Amino acid sequence: MTRISSDHVDGVGLTAFLSELVRAPSVNPPGNEGPVAQLMATKLGSLGFETTIVEAAPARPSVIGRLPGAGDGPTLMFNGHMDVQPPGNHWSRDPFAAIVEGRRLYGQGSMDMKAGLTAIVFAVDTLQRADHRLAGDVVVTAVADEVCGGHLGTGYLVAEGLVHADMAVVCEPTGDTVRVAHRGALWLEITVSGKSAHGGRPWLGVNAVSKAARIIAAFEDELLPSLQDRTHPLLPAPTINIGGLMGGTKFNLVADLAVIQLDRRLVPGEDVDAAESEIAELCAALIAADSEDWSVEVKRVMHVTPGEIDPEAPIVKACRAAHRTVTGEDAAIGSTAGFEDAHFLLDAGIPTAMYGPYRRTAANEDPHFTVSGMADESVDLDDVARAARIYAQLMIDLLGVSP
Repeated sequence: MTRISSDHVDGVGLTAFLSELVRAPSVNPPGNEGPVAQLMATKLGSLGFETTIVEAAPARPSVIGRLPGAGDGPTLMFNGHMDVQPPGNHWSRDPFAAIVEGRRLYGQGSMDMKAGLTAIVFAVDTLQRADHRLAGDVVVTAVADEVCGGHLGTGYLVAEGLVHADMAVVCEPTGDTVRVAHRGALWLEITVSGKSAHGGRPWLGVNAVSKAARIIAAFEDELLPSLQDRTHPLLPAPTINIGGLMGGTKFNLVADLAVIQLDRRLVPGEDVDAAESEIAELCAALIAADSEDWSVEVKRVMHVTPGEIDPEAPIVKACRAAHRTVTGEDAAIGSTAGFEDAHFLLDAGIPTAMYGPYRRTAANEDPHFTVSGMADESVDLDDVARAARIYAQLMIDLLGVSP
């Protein structure tokens, strides 16, 4: 068996490239992934990839790179997103300075998931340093918009028929686990309309903020408990998060408008239209039971379908095998409570595993815990280098080496 040595990984170059990616802010919203796309396209081009940059919307580019194999073999796709979450308010370092302390690199998106993009690139670099030419093709998609649903990134590439592969890996930070399922998401904007009045005579109005608070309480006290019997062997039950509540204009005016931002997570088997209907029906029931005159409009902002692949699928087994070859340890089967771009590829008929072995989880931690999106997000550089070796091994195992 051909094995990849750690001696072939360019650790200095890997650190420098990841630092460049982190120093190119790509916070979504608004995205602005252009500088990261240029870095990715240039680096892939230097490795022999045929690269194309496509835009689903102005200033929302994604990169498609294809490295033709030297013989007959399948096509393996690696997918990673370039956008990052907004940094929190409690950073102790500049979130876009890519500060290295010891063997850790700190920066917004350093783990989720610019480390994954770096590992993909340096997996190919590692193979070339070891003088291995693959028989099959490698496709890399560095995409926009994933943290806001992926419809301007992977979703766009799939819808436009721009990507094709026999199998794929979404290179999210999974640690010593190969993920085979992710939850879906339904984002709703719920607008509550009441009636304005002077704050000294509130009985002449209908307070939309108060009605919105009643809706939120019903979501948490009535709807959420009813969802807990919708179980999945690997995923948490459906959840509801109130991401925002905006309303009112002044201390002494009755608020005539309030807007609730709701994030409803779905497990495989749930229908997004049915989930939206449950929420609309609960709002309607609250209105019907109230003597005051108010109304609600429910607007779908975004939805992501859940994703799931058989743990016995060849791509899952191959990820676990490559992990064991490089580390000597077994990778567990797992899932993520969040959403990822895997569902776009799975729905397009591309068997897809979620696997990024550059995240560590302590034995006593919640298996769904991650530092991504948290202040002082960081990644261990040795783990990123190890991920590059594992991805290189995966390419050899699945695509073969040309003589």
